[in-house]
Amino acid sequence: MTKPSACTLHIAAERIAYVAFHRLEGAARPKIMFKDPEQLRVHVGGGQVFEVVTSASRVNHLLGFFAFPADEDSPYEQFYFYASGVNAKENTTALGELLVRVGALDATEVKTGLAAQESDRKIPIGEILVQQNKVSADQVEEAAQAQGRKRLRIGEVLVEQGLATEADVEAALDAQRQRRGKRIGEVLVELGVVSEIALFRVLARKFHMPFIDLDEVDVNPEAARAVTPETIRKFRIMPLDVTATTLTVAIKDPLNTEVHDVLRFQFKGRIQEVLATPSQLDRFVEQFFSVQDEEIDEVENSEEIKQILAMLEAESDDYAEDNVTPEVDFDESDSAIVRLVNKIIRDAYRRGVSDIHIEPNGPKRPVTVRFRTDGECSMYQKFPPQFRHAISARVKIMSELDISERRKPQDGKIKFRMPEREIELRVATIPTSGDGNEDVVMRILASSEPLPLDAMGFAERNMRELKRIIERPYGLILVVGPTGSGKTTTLHSCLGHINRVDKKIWTAEDPVEISQAGLRQVQVKKDIGFTFAAAMRAFLRADPDVIMIGEMRDHETAHTGIEASLTGHLVLSTLHTNSAAETITRLLDMELDPFSFGDALLGVMAQRLGKRLCSKCRVQYLADETDYAMVLDVFGEQAMAKRLGITAPEQLMLWRGTGCGRCGGTGYKGRVAIHEFLVTTDEIKAAVQGKASAERIKELAIEGGMTTLMMDGIEKAIQGKTTLDKVMAVCNA
Repeated sequence: MTKPSACTLHIAAERIAYVAFHRLEGAARPKIMFKDPEQLRVHVGGGQVFEVVTSASRVNHLLGFFAFPADEDSPYEQFYFYASGVNAKENTTALGELLVRVGALDATEVKTGLAAQESDRKIPIGEILVQQNKVSADQVEEAAQAQGRKRLRIGEVLVEQGLATEADVEAALDAQRQRRGKRIGEVLVELGVVSEIALFRVLARKFHMPFIDLDEVDVNPEAARAVTPETIRKFRIMPLDVTATTLTVAIKDPLNTEVHDVLRFQFKGRIQEVLATPSQLDRFVEQFFSVQDEEIDEVENSEEIKQILAMLEAESDDYAEDNVTPEVDFDESDSAIVRLVNKIIRDAYRRGVSDIHIEPNGPKRPVTVRFRTDGECSMYQKFPPQFRHAISARVKIMSELDISERRKPQDGKIKFRMPEREIELRVATIPTSGDGNEDVVMRILASSEPLPLDAMGFAERNMRELKRIIERPYGLILVVGPTGSGKTTTLHSCLGHINRVDKKIWTAEDPVEISQAGLRQVQVKKDIGFTFAAAMRAFLRADPDVIMIGEMRDHETAHTGIEASLTGHLVLSTLHTNSAAETITRLLDMELDPFSFGDALLGVMAQRLGKRLCSKCRVQYLADETDYAMVLDVFGEQAMAKRLGITAPEQLMLWRGTGCGRCGGTGYKGRVAIHEFLVTTDEIKAAVQGKASAERIKELAIEGGMTTLMMDGIEKAIQGKTTLDKVMAVCNA
């Protein structure tokens, strides 16, 4: 920047809380001289916006930065922006142009996104009035018909018919003018042109903000106490860390000036904002409030259970006084039994439980209820034995099963209304040994919304290759692993990535666990002959682009899937096999044509779910010689040095959980996915067609860049996501 000249003596200085101005008073404007000039749109408190030129290397200075007006006709010579008053620093280069510069997409794709954005901007005035609760949809339809006859504007018709006032229409017109539809970035993500994570990396550069992956940072629980829960929920932000002077917060919208002002009001210090993807922020905010709810529930839970048990015991005593056997005559519709079963389901959902196990143990031993969380069962409660039949009967009523049938297994579903949402449970009842014992297992089905691919925990190579092949117009993609390894979740994430208006997607599932708008989903029913193979044959007559089949259980389903993939359709399915290479030999053992199968197969994803280390209490430590030898055996010396950068035992650092309140003292919280992704190459295709062994196919896949389950798990253990023993437990199973 040039030194102040003599004319500075004639310049009047002004200052408000956010920015200082030097006003020109007849003097010539000094020439702008920066080594690294950058044009910015600076948003300050109070809603003011300034377009300026400044030094790119100085804009993130702790105190603030100098700048010159971009407009030559500006009455000001220069500005000084105080860091504490700046809400956002936006590079004026268009987002589409930035995405092209970094290679995230090409110019043609930007034009496609802009066209979609333009069509989205045309929001009818009637729709806005309905959204503002000024008129009903039926009234707008009436007005539209009148508009067709009279050639009047829809607002004029609504006023003429007395359905809206002129003030209502004027306010709606203002809203219509202000609405520019979705931002170009949102449109590009929805079109599948650019990934959410790539978009937000570019946005971070545009706004001079750090970009973070929330799954890779440790969240300081004290940070959330610096702002109100209402602020976190309203703006979908995540406080990450706090010191005496600085609050670090993850946000998703750099231009939301309201959140900046609210944070500054609540925290009397510096606000350090970082950018995170909306999908991650939504997930972390929900997790934050679920943990808060758990802490409240833990206090209230014991008291409510005590009250219910007291009611049950009191009613049991009444039965006993009347010389009635409580076990036989206790009513499953009794209010206490209803409360008890509802309480079990509510607690399970709020604790993130996957399965509820209700286990009666005869007339003399208590009924045990266990919860499975993150793959492991733990005790929830024990209840008096005289209520075992009433509890199972209540669950049967809720799932519309035959309460009089205790001799054979039954399956059903429950739709259960929670205060925050409706959940679905899959119910299985199984007669067990003993005097009339009948176990009940309820699986809480997955979230109704698929996880974005970027949140699935794929390694960079696996993510890149998976996105590439699911965009192919035809072929076969398989996801394999044992029950409960997240196969359905992965398939739905893949479908969510390609779920666009230009694709017709059919799915056949047993059961339908995840629902997605835009997908046509059907439930198979074996008892009436509507099997996976029958569903696929029906789909092929219904003009599909993509078909997802819940499982390739038999030769007919596998054969039909391969034929469909060779006739211009993308087919996704699952299989219960241990590894990617074994999947190929397993299908060949079903007597499939190896040449057709080799041509159809695009890739096989094998996966496991391991226990995730608690991010709050994990600590790093130097691995011992045994761990080093095991890692060396899996990778080999050359790959260990190349992939992990480790050449000596003292370089191998691992992680362990010490236990804290957040993880219940276990050191683990949540699940981490471990993957092995075989992508078909010409060499693998030839090996399949030659019916090569699983070992040979595995060798070729590793040569092509595949990391085995064990390799991927070890890398995630080194990254601090899990522990080596948990990797061994799930990958050797």
